[in-house]
Amino acid sequence: MIKIKEKDEKIINFLQDFGSARIDQLQRLFDEYNNNFRSILSNMISRKGNIFVHNTQKIDDNMLVALDILCRYKGRFVTFHKNNFPIYITFLTKDHLLYHIIVADEENKKGIIKLINSPLCLPKADRLILAFPDREDVDKITTNIPFLYCTYPDLDVVNDEITEDDEIY
Repeated sequence: MIKIKEKDEKIINFLQDFGSARIDQLQRLFDEYNNNFRSILSNMISRKGNIFVHNTQKIDDNMLVALDILCRYKGRFVTFHKNNFPIYITFLTKDHLLYHIIVADEENKKGIIKLINSPLCLPKADRLILAFPDREDVDKITTNIPFLYCTYPDLDVVNDEITEDDEIY
């Protein structure tokens, strides 16, 4: 029987929870910048280009966008976890602020805007990070929760409702 290293086991568990991640995201989140993660490839984990996928999952492009955002907060969050749609990831910062990362695509952005604008629909959060495919919907958001609106794939920040220290770097 092959013994799995503790670090590899954490990465495998991460992929099991999140479904997939790009190699650069794994390198950043796990401080393994020179690792190509070949040691985790198995009948449970496969690689499709630069994306590692847990075999029971399909590649979720919105989750990859959410992981890009999470990577930009590396060093500022204490803990994070996968959440349920429409919130992809929730994380807690060192300043005890709770963030929800919400990613919309063309098919669901109208419904997500309705959820964001309805104060009772979303779980409590101190801040929202909203990733949309384009700039056109930022003016339709009327939530009382401070939010950062960015467009993907480049994660260009469109609004400045969150203070500078909260911006995506």
